[in-house]
Amino acid sequence: MMKGWIIAFICCSFSVFAQQASMEDHGDVKVVWNDYLKDPFFRDFQEGIKRTKILEAIAHDINGYLALPEDLYITFDECQTSNAFYDEHSKKVTICYEMVSYLYELFKTKTKDPAQLREMVINTTLFIAYHELGHALIDLMDLPVTGKEEDTVDNFSIFLLTDGSRKGAKAVLDGAIAFYLMGESEQNIPLKNLQLWDEHSLDHQRFYHIICMLYGSNPNQHQALIRRKMLPISMSNRCIEDYQKTKKGWLKVLDPWIKK
Repeated sequence: MMKGWIIAFICCSFSVFAQQASMEDHGDVKVVWNDYLKDPFFRDFQEGIKRTKILEAIAHDINGYLALPEDLYITFDECQTSNAFYDEHSKKVTICYEMVSYLYELFKTKTKDPAQLREMVINTTLFIAYHELGHALIDLMDLPVTGKEEDTVDNFSIFLLTDGSRKGAKAVLDGAIAFYLMGESEQNIPLKNLQLWDEHSLDHQRFYHIICMLYGSNPNQHQALIRRKMLPISMSNRCIEDYQKTKKGWLKVLDPWIKK
């Protein structure tokens, strides 16, 4: 079970680590922990999470890449619900242990191999963490959003993780698969009963968008997405164009904050 989720984790590294950005650096991503968890299972699990150093790896990468206007905090915590969120008042990204537990059960429908199961869960958690950090940067840096913010921060997570590394690409792929499985779990729900008003796109839409962006980031490396029929070949050219537009957009809005 999740108690055994103690793995060595190396986060994706950005290709350019900076010395100075146009904007002054007044903050860092800082890791915090709740040492007063009520659930003994989560207390035990937290010790395992700490040993992976996943949050420290994320903080190291963001702090090396971007100047921040103020400190930003990131943590795992118990939330009484399956969720991950950014709070603009405390300037904190929280990944709920209940969400990690949910992902563990979700991916059990995909694989019975314990090692693969752990990898898929941690990869998806990484994708979600960068998604929430996207919300945080929009708030802290007052970045413009010209569409749905949830779609925008999905793109932010994709933008950061598609750095050419196998680990980054796998995190994006597993994140997409998670949304596909979530969508499959709702396939018998009548359309009128789905939360079409929700700020997030439908799970299957998020799956295809993420897969499209992953393919577009490196078509030669990701031909298997077409061979495995995860991506219709008719979408492939558009995916390349859309990824380049997304990458250009994020580089443009982040440019003053990127450490050169």
